[in-house]
Amino acid sequence: MKVDKESATPVQEVRKPAHAHAYHAVTSVTLEHSHVIELFVYPANGDAYDGHTHNYQGHTQMAAGHFHRLIGTTGPAIALPDGSHVHEMYDMVKDEPFSFQGGYYSTEMLIQRHVHAFTGPTGKGIGYAPAGW
Repeated sequence: MKVDKESATPVQEVRKPAHAHAYHAVTSVTLEHSHVIELFVYPANGDAYDGHTHNYQGHTQMAAGHFHRLIGTTGPAIALPDGSHVHEMYDMVKDEPFSFQGGYYSTEMLIQRHVHAFTGPTGKGIGYAPAGW
């Protein structure tokens, strides 16, 4: 608990709610293909007005015999008229093409290294804890 320095009285901290966001996008076209991205960002505490961000990591869906990994941080919270918020995501996938080989990821040596850009907003926040939790 914080204490107000001038009056030496305890100040009740307001904890902002933890939540996540879903994200769906299609990457740019490179080497005549694109990939679908569907993921949830990691939970973070925040609201529509505090500029918080979320970390994310995942991988694209398979296309042209491979997928790509991605990792990053969303842009800050963007308030919507209804009081909810979204985050803009804009980045590139990692350039190494992978495939699934017997239960593990394997670099595809016959596919040229390349990147795809992705951009767009997340969905609104999801997974808020019930009031009083």
